[in-house]
Amino acid sequence: MEPAPDFQVLPTIGNADHYLDVAFRAAKDATDMMRTGLGRKTRLDKSKQIEGQRISKVNHTLQRMLNKILETFPSFDRLPPFYNALVKATVDYGMLKQSLGAVQWAAEQSGRLAGAHIAEIRRAQKMEQVNPIRTQYYGRVASVIKQINKNFLYLEDCRRTMKRYPVIKNLPTIVIAGYPNVGKTTLLKALTGSAPEIAPYPFTTQELMLGYFEYEGTKYQVIDTPGLLDRPLSDRKPAEVHAILALTHLASLIIFLTDPTETCGYTLLDQDKLLASIKKEFKQPGIIVANKADLEERPSTKGVLHVSAETGKGIDLLKKKIQEKALKEEKKELNSES
Repeated sequence: MEPAPDFQVLPTIGNADHYLDVAFRAAKDATDMMRTGLGRKTRLDKSKQIEGQRISKVNHTLQRMLNKILETFPSFDRLPPFYNALVKATVDYGMLKQSLGAVQWAAEQSGRLAGAHIAEIRRAQKMEQVNPIRTQYYGRVASVIKQINKNFLYLEDCRRTMKRYPVIKNLPTIVIAGYPNVGKTTLLKALTGSAPEIAPYPFTTQELMLGYFEYEGTKYQVIDTPGLLDRPLSDRKPAEVHAILALTHLASLIIFLTDPTETCGYTLLDQDKLLASIKKEFKQPGIIVANKADLEERPSTKGVLHVSAETGKGIDLLKKKIQEKALKEEKKELNSES
């Protein structure tokens, strides 16, 4: 997985009036400062230089601000798969691309209009011709910027959503799945030795819990997904399905956690159905882990690793299994490349 893009650097997107106010104010300030330095030029030449400079300053300021928007939004086609899927799950991707295209168009239009009106000012033969040309440019460029106001507003909505994206490190990633109350967060703490970091997922109620541990020289990232991987996909709203599918790009390995004591409130039959659903959507290798071994009275199940996230029983063995799976997958990738 490629490094996560930094969505925190996306600039706040103003509306059309904001960009026009900044540009016109910059033009006024710049020409106020240059009035005393025009020397012995004729009134016509002074006027042409001042009004041409105003147009140039408005255009330069607008292009700087609009290009900053384009430069700081990432190239979505080049995003790591997880973030690419996340963008398409959380915003109208077509409208996002259209809005960025509109900003590019406005920047180009400002430059084209500025060049044409500055050339017209240079050709002016009378004082009374100069100011109207600059006024005409102001009106036309204002019309261009206001025409894409809806695009500015949509880009700001996208920016606010993207600032909530979790920052995922470029590490082997373990995703924990299972019904509520089976001990997923407790297992994350047991594996990592610390309380998880809480990262908002870009949906109103979901969060990701992240932690890290190192085993025999390899660092792993562990993610618990409260509210996402705790019931079958068939019971999901479309937005939740998209979120889960985004996670399929992230996971190197799935830990499916069960509670054989059924004190979580779900029967083993229900838990087995959820396991089947997760296996169907996630093609990554997995480890089935039965939690609450300190409470469990029933015999161990073949192919299931029994642990107690509460007491730490079996956690070292689980880390060893994780590494074995990771090394096995690494060898598979090397063989497929050779």
